[in-house]
Amino acid sequence: MKNDFKLKIKFSILIILIWPYIFLFPITFGLIGIGNDFDLIYFSYKRYIAEMIVNGIIPLWSPTEATGISLIFNPFAQFFYIPGWINYLFHFLTGNLTLHFYAIYTISAISIFSLGTYFWLKSFNFNNSISLLSALLIACSLKVTELLRFPNAAHAAAWMPWVLYGINIMFLKKNKVSFFIIFFCNLFINSWISIFYCVLFIFIYPIYYIFTKYYKSKKNKKNYIKFKFLFFVFYYI
Repeated sequence: MKNDFKLKIKFSILIILIWPYIFLFPITFGLIGIGNDFDLIYFSYKRYIAEMIVNGIIPLWSPTEATGISLIFNPFAQFFYIPGWINYLFHFLTGNLTLHFYAIYTISAISIFSLGTYFWLKSFNFNNSISLLSALLIACSLKVTELLRFPNAAHAAAWMPWVLYGINIMFLKKNKVSFFIIFFCNLFINSWISIFYCVLFIFIYPIYYIFTKYYKSKKNKKNYIKFKFLFFVFYYI
């Protein structure tokens, strides 16, 4: 029975990882490209850095903007985003970082986001089928897929559900692994310009969690409902 459950989890993970590529098959198979500044800004930075690294140079300065700008602190370059270095590895192995490979890499952000959502919902003890279906539907959301135009934003947002998952297992299971999940996911998020939104979003969640748990333990239903109402009014404002 336990082995069947583990097999079901592994199968769910596999489906979640490949589903965005199936749903977005025109991009996956190179039938259409991604618009906006996908190639002119984001891809060009990755290609430039990849070329420099292959030639034994770690570029710290970009001379192309005005009189030059620090490359490592340029949000478009996303220099310190560790998973993004797979682009440079691909360029090193093949000698050619293509726009199509960069599109495949960008779609992986939706896979990461959906998988994080799946584990986050599972941490609430939701049924596996419900968690899986929710993760797959989220991958089809226009609000998620439109982020493909902004690869850096897509990969920053991808790790937010993982932070929520880490907070959940910290409160519910008191697991030490939660520290590493929260730390590294915040590190990946903060490698872009979304630090403000990350801080606003991440710190509100545990506050909500603590107060909800407090009012439930006191069995104070009136204050519990009042708190939830005021919290969501404040959050959406």
